[in-house]
Amino acid sequence: MSIHYRILVILVAVWRRRYAIALPILLLPFVGLGVGVLSPQHYSSHTSMLIQETAKMNPFLEDLAVSSMLKERLSALQTLLHSRHILASVALERGLIDEHSKPAEQDRVIGELSSAISLRMLGKDLIRIDYTARQPEQIKETLEVIRRQFVEQLLAPERSSMHASSRFLAQHLEQRRHELDVSEAALADFKNRHAIDLPSLHLGNMTHLNSLKQRLAERMSELAGATRRLGGLDQQLSKTNPVLSRLEEKIVHIEGNLVLLRARYTDQHSKIQGALRNLRSLQVERLNILQHSQHSLNADQLWAIASGASQGEAEQTLLVSQLENLQLARSKVDGLKEELLSLQAMIAKGEAQASNYGANESELSRLNRDIHIKRGLYDDLLQRHENARITHSLSIFEEDKRIKIIDRPFTPTSDNKLPLSLFFIGGLIGGIVFGGGLALLLEIGDTSLRRLDRLSAISGVPVLSRIPPISNKRPI
Repeated sequence: MSIHYRILVILVAVWRRRYAIALPILLLPFVGLGVGVLSPQHYSSHTSMLIQETAKMNPFLEDLAVSSMLKERLSALQTLLHSRHILASVALERGLIDEHSKPAEQDRVIGELSSAISLRMLGKDLIRIDYTARQPEQIKETLEVIRRQFVEQLLAPERSSMHASSRFLAQHLEQRRHELDVSEAALADFKNRHAIDLPSLHLGNMTHLNSLKQRLAERMSELAGATRRLGGLDQQLSKTNPVLSRLEEKIVHIEGNLVLLRARYTDQHSKIQGALRNLRSLQVERLNILQHSQHSLNADQLWAIASGASQGEAEQTLLVSQLENLQLARSKVDGLKEELLSLQAMIAKGEAQASNYGANESELSRLNRDIHIKRGLYDDLLQRHENARITHSLSIFEEDKRIKIIDRPFTPTSDNKLPLSLFFIGGLIGGIVFGGGLALLLEIGDTSLRRLDRLSAISGVPVLSRIPPISNKRPI
């Protein structure tokens, strides 16, 4: 089938459905004009704001600033703008409702405001709020209230979060400081109770303990020698009486004098009688000493003998000198014994301290670790608290600079209804589309056979002839 034949078929079909196509084209433009005339008028106004992050642009303050993240919060901001809380505040401030309004009236007003408001984000930080109303009056004031309420609610979470974070950090900072003080007090008390056996002094304590043990060994050796020397002196003095030799000397001297006196005097002479009395006295004393020579004499007895023997003489006797040596040796032995007892007590104390080294080291490590952890937490919280305070102060400082109004709300001078010509053109285009579609549907739904090729294709036999249309009118 040639293209010309196809075009001819289409034109024939268009002509056959000419009324279905023409009627919508003629009627719908006037319907569009009627719609344009009868459509209600709407007035629109808008306001745009630039949410600036000036601190983020400052390299010295960017780490202290809090990002508003407008792009991520766009859905939340739209929900916030249409929230009942903000719209109720706007309606109450504008006088559209009051405290005594019925809930149904409040819902109606809030619903109208919500449908009349729209929010868009233009660019990265620019927000635009559109408001549509049927009357141009009060649009500017209402949109101004909406913008102010939106800005307050936009910044309210940031303000409350900063205030809450500062209060939270201050509370926990005080708690951590108290815990740190308790740990430091526990460490100080431990060091006071173990001031001389701290692990840091362990090496010095062990050195001192070894020196004490060495000194104890030296003093024990010295005590053994002093004890032996004292025993020798004591044994010698207890078994040999130095006074006896002195008595013998006096007896010999008196006997010599007595011989000389008898040569000159008789036995009844007073001098001879006195010499005899002294001689008998010395002999009795010597006899007493000889009778007690088999028993050992103690130091007190020797001192008593020495005192009796030395009365009236200028020089100190040999016995007194030997007794003094004995006394010095005994004093030295007693001193060495006392020093040994002291050294043994000091060594026992040092060994007890050394035995507590492991427990003290473990406890000190635990206390130091506890203080290190708590001081780290306290320093970290303190740093965060100071940063939160600075961030809060920075937010208050740049609050007036963060929200920059680009377009303020205005009172519209004309409505936003489309011109009537657009309604007419729209009706004309709609009529063409509707008429063409209607004609196409009618043509597709028509089952009449109008072409020979169609009839031959359906019947499967060739067409031999065609009967022309027969008029029902009879000839006169």
